[in-house]
Amino acid sequence: MSTKPTHDERGDLTTGSIPKKLLMFSLPMIAGNLISQLYNVVDSIVVGNFVGSDALAAVSASFPIMMLFNAMFWGIAVGSGIVISQNFGAKRYDVLNKAVNTSFALVYISGIIITILGTAFSGPLLRLLGTPENIINDSTIYLAIIFAGTLGNMAYNIGGGILRGMGDSRWPLVFLSVSAVLNIILDLIFVVVFKWGVAGVAIATIIAHIVSGALVHMRINSGVYPVHVSLKSMRIEKDLAATIIRLGIPAAIQNVAMSLGSVIIQSFANRFGSNYIAANSIVQKVDGFAVVPMMAFGMALSTFVGQNVGAGKHDRAKEGIQVAMLSVTGFGLVLGTFMWFYGSYFMRAFTSNQVVLDIGFVGIRILAFFYFIMGMNQNLSGAMRGAGASVAPMVTSIAGNLIRIPVAYFIAIVPNNMFGLFWAMVASILTQFVLIFAYFRSGHWRNFSVVQHEEEPVAAAQA
Repeated sequence: MSTKPTHDERGDLTTGSIPKKLLMFSLPMIAGNLISQLYNVVDSIVVGNFVGSDALAAVSASFPIMMLFNAMFWGIAVGSGIVISQNFGAKRYDVLNKAVNTSFALVYISGIIITILGTAFSGPLLRLLGTPENIINDSTIYLAIIFAGTLGNMAYNIGGGILRGMGDSRWPLVFLSVSAVLNIILDLIFVVVFKWGVAGVAIATIIAHIVSGALVHMRINSGVYPVHVSLKSMRIEKDLAATIIRLGIPAAIQNVAMSLGSVIIQSFANRFGSNYIAANSIVQKVDGFAVVPMMAFGMALSTFVGQNVGAGKHDRAKEGIQVAMLSVTGFGLVLGTFMWFYGSYFMRAFTSNQVVLDIGFVGIRILAFFYFIMGMNQNLSGAMRGAGASVAPMVTSIAGNLIRIPVAYFIAIVPNNMFGLFWAMVASILTQFVLIFAYFRSGHWRNFSVVQHEEEPVAAAQA
């Protein structure tokens, strides 16, 4: 008999060494998140170096609107991830298969809606934000093309989330790697060779998304997993859809709140001109790369907690949270120190405009020593979602925005100090951490499993 482990044994996070399980599960997710960042970073490098800083600002100005429209999908993805990981942990494979098909059906319906609305209203929304006239045309072109390719992006993200919920973080990495390489090649062809500008960057991105979406769909149907997706089976099961939506609505509201906050902050940033917009874009890109390992640990922890809560192992879930918190704290402190001294070198890959670089380097230094707080926020929010307590991250995120926006107005807009926008971000980060940590300590997150175990007490256990 073969001793090769079955998929269930490899993907089962409810047994074995917690540090080892979390590390091995999170490593492909760290690599995957780094590659995911490449989509935006390569776009920015190509645009900044081969088109210009105005074009870079045009691409950056479109991101808050993209985030706002994707909020609907994000809610479905989060709700689906909770249901899938908990049922996989409980080994309820019949429910798992129905949940996977329901998730795909919901995503494709919402994707069609986002495609239509996003493509139709790209220009008016950008003008509503006060996007500068010198970049409005390029921003509109980029945003409309990206929205036209929404379904491909959604197919990969929901499919990759399903695989990770079943404990497989390796194949999503493989498909994302293929997509990233394709994206880089097409970027260079469309922008450098064909001179298509921001339109070429957007077209390259959506083609890469479509390829990764097709690959992940094929993998799910490979026969390795206890699920199968087809047009015939892809129907909405009312009870499961209701659970997914109930769990996902807080995440969707959270994403809408974050996106609206970003839209408002972007409108503040627009007042400082295209140099600041470009600098802020570069800070976000470098910052995104820097915090990838901590974000990946948060994603891994969400699945870990989901599987263990589904299996009725709340104490193991809590221990995993503690291991992850210690890990990201240490990593975040080391990373912050490194970025304080060497962050400027990474920024030079995006542009040679010294004014943009000077602004961006100040922003990186302001944020650098709060990376460990960002990491703890990501981990605790992911853990609470995995447990089914998705309202808590929503509340903390909204609270962070309620602090960030007025702080930004009074320390950036009123005194005309562009760097106040970065300090407003710090205020938001600290607010979110205090609230989410207090909720974790309360222990109420133990009561939200979608898989009920008769032997478990209903009352909240001590955290």
